[in-house]
Amino acid sequence: MTRNMHQRITCQAQVLTQTTAGEQQESFSDIATIWAEVMAKSGDMALSARQKYISPGYRLRMRYQDMLRATRKILWQGQAYRVTSLRNPDNRKRILEIEMVEDRP
Repeated sequence: MTRNMHQRITCQAQVLTQTTAGEQQESFSDIATIWAEVMAKSGDMALSARQKYISPGYRLRMRYQDMLRATRKILWQGQAYRVTSLRNPDNRKRILEIEMVEDRP
């Protein structure tokens, strides 16, 4: 189970703070840096500002930890990725699977 978990990733949770003007400001805070298995998925076609681009997607497998369920962004190899799916495939809290795509502004 753990023999393929050789990629170091950082999980981040969303933090909302209120500015002095009363607006909500979004930021992200690190919650864990862990080992995971990273598997490439086929690229998904996305539309941004009327331009098509291939959004590379990945599936991560890691050991289950309750605190990781708050993950909304992943940092891996110097790039930020947005979490699109988070699941516990066997419902036994052994493995956590996360699907992610490149985070584009």
